[in-house]
Amino acid sequence: MRAWISTAYGRLLTGCGFLAGLTFVVLAFLIALDVVLRNLGLFSSGALLEITEYALFVATFLAAPWVLWLGSHVRVDVVLLQVPAQVARWMEIVADLAGLVCSIILGWHGLRVTLVSFQRGDLIVKELVVAEWMLMMFIPLGCALLAIEFLRRLVVAWLSPPSSHEVSRPREGF
Repeated sequence: MRAWISTAYGRLLTGCGFLAGLTFVVLAFLIALDVVLRNLGLFSSGALLEITEYALFVATFLAAPWVLWLGSHVRVDVVLLQVPAQVARWMEIVADLAGLVCSIILGWHGLRVTLVSFQRGDLIVKELVVAEWMLMMFIPLGCALLAIEFLRRLVVAWLSPPSSHEVSRPREGF
């Protein structure tokens, strides 16, 4: 059962990473197309810029849990490499705990904003008209996945023997 959950979780995060990557590929194409069409004097649309803004926002919340799961997030190992393994382990536990708390707070606030936006039917009106909740829903979704990953990292760090702690932890199952 645990292996199935771990596999499903990995596939979910890989899917998030794939969607974020695909979003960046589409954005690169749209931006290049906009530049070419604008320079040829054929077409210029503020809607493409708006789509880019929204896509960057969504891709950020999709990619963050995946990047954390891979262990490819930004981190400063200089200090961790200079302290004993036990101290480095505790520093990572504290950092993961802080990440968990921040993810929960941001996710909770994002959920509240999303629900209020949905209930009121709020719209973002620029070049395009977009239901605000459709964008905001990626905040609680991404933060929930981040919270799960920070919790998973905490469990792995807590259960790993202090002497075996490595600074660059690969992803591991529960």
